[in-house]
Amino acid sequence: MATTLGPARPVPRSASAPPDDLRAVMRLFPTGVTVLSSGRGDRAAAMTANSFVSISLDPPRVLVSVMKSSRTYPAIDSSGELQVHLLSDRQGDVARLFASRDKPFGRDLEGHFTTDGEGTHPYLPGALASLGCRIEERFPGGDPTLFLARVELVRPGLAVNMS
Repeated sequence: MATTLGPARPVPRSASAPPDDLRAVMRLFPTGVTVLSSGRGDRAAAMTANSFVSISLDPPRVLVSVMKSSRTYPAIDSSGELQVHLLSDRQGDVARLFASRDKPFGRDLEGHFTTDGEGTHPYLPGALASLGCRIEERFPGGDPTLFLARVELVRPGLAVNMS
């Protein structure tokens, strides 16, 4: 789908660019895609996200941006943890599923994620890798909150060589 923008419009220093213009431009920027998951049982939630960045290797930290209006936000905020699942190029169907309004929620997620038997940090089979994270700080950012999280567990997928 082609996106066309009108001519550049000057914006006063104290104003912001129109949200629809920014949305149209950001659709043109390819990025990695992740699924974020959090919570347990009836409170489990997951969502597709591309606003993910590795912040630090020592200590290992990542940053994710989650809209306050998403169903996944309360699960992350109240549990204080999240899992980041890095999707492969063959998981477009998974990305679309967790981006849809009809995405599974609560116990309906159990069929999509698995654990190593210890019950901690569920992972998404087929992902390039899954990261188990603990929230360290929250930064209000307008519509979203930015969550800074310490990576506690790295579970490589089949395509990742950790040597």
